[in-house]
Amino acid sequence: MTKVSIIMTSFNKPEYISKSIQSILNQTFTDFELLLMDDNSSEETLNKIRPFLCDQRIRFFQSNIKTMKQRVEKVRYADLINQALTFAKGEYISYATDDNCYRKNRLEKMVHYLENHPKVMIAYSASLVNILNENKEIINTKLRATHGIVSVASCQIDHCSIMHRKSILPIIYKKFGSYWDVDPTFYRIGDARFFWRLNHFWDFYPIAEILDDNFITEQSIHFQLAQKEQNEFIKLLPEQRTCKELREDIRLKKKNGGIR
Repeated sequence: MTKVSIIMTSFNKPEYISKSIQSILNQTFTDFELLLMDDNSSEETLNKIRPFLCDQRIRFFQSNIKTMKQRVEKVRYADLINQALTFAKGEYISYATDDNCYRKNRLEKMVHYLENHPKVMIAYSASLVNILNENKEIINTKLRATHGIVSVASCQIDHCSIMHRKSILPIIYKKFGSYWDVDPTFYRIGDARFFWRLNHFWDFYPIAEILDDNFITEQSIHFQLAQKEQNEFIKLLPEQRTCKELREDIRLKKKNGGIR
C-alpha cells in the first residue's frame, strides 16, 4: 500500500503551481502518490503542469466545469477532494493547493508522528502565511502557530497543514453523507467546515514546526471577498457562512454532550 496520498487542487494559478508541485516531488519521504485535481484550468496553467506528468507518482484528473454558474453550484475544491478521496490509495491523507508549498521534510515529519502515535487520527503543523500584492510581491508574513491539542479546529488550521488517517473517512461519510461539504455557502471556509465534521470525533494533535508555506494571492477567494469591487464569481456566490458559527456550534455540542 502507498503510505501517503496527497490531494492537490488546482485552478488557474500558472505563476505558482510549478513551485507547489516541485515542493512535493522534492520530499525526503518518497512513498506517496500525488492526486492532482485540476478544475479545467487554462492552457497556460496546463502547460505548467504537463512537464511533471511523466513522474509515475502523479495521477492527473481534470474536471469538465466550464461556466461560472457551474462554479458556484458547489464548493469546487471540496468536490474535487471528495472525488480524489474515493480512489486515494494511501494509508494517510494529506492536502495541498496550487499556491501552497511543502517544506522538504513535511511528509517525513508527519508520517513519523502518526506512526509513533497510533491513537492519533489527525496531526497538524505550524505554517507560514505570505500575503502577496497584485505584483506577486510578499507584503506581509504571518506565522500560523500550533496551539496544542485542538478540539475546535475551524479557521485555526489550514487543510494544507494537516495529515489524517484514511481510516477515519468511512466514519465521516456515515455521519454526514459525504467527506467534504460542497454546499456553496461554505465556499470561503470549506476546510473549516471539514474540520467541524472531524471535531465531532477527533482532536487535532500538534507538530510544533513550520512544515508548509501558504501564499494568499489575488486569485484567493479570501482576497476576492475582501475587495470593494466584487467580480462576477463573488457576486454569484450565496451569502457565506462564518467561522464563528462553526466554532460556537461545535463548542455547544461538546458542552451539552452531543459529541464526545
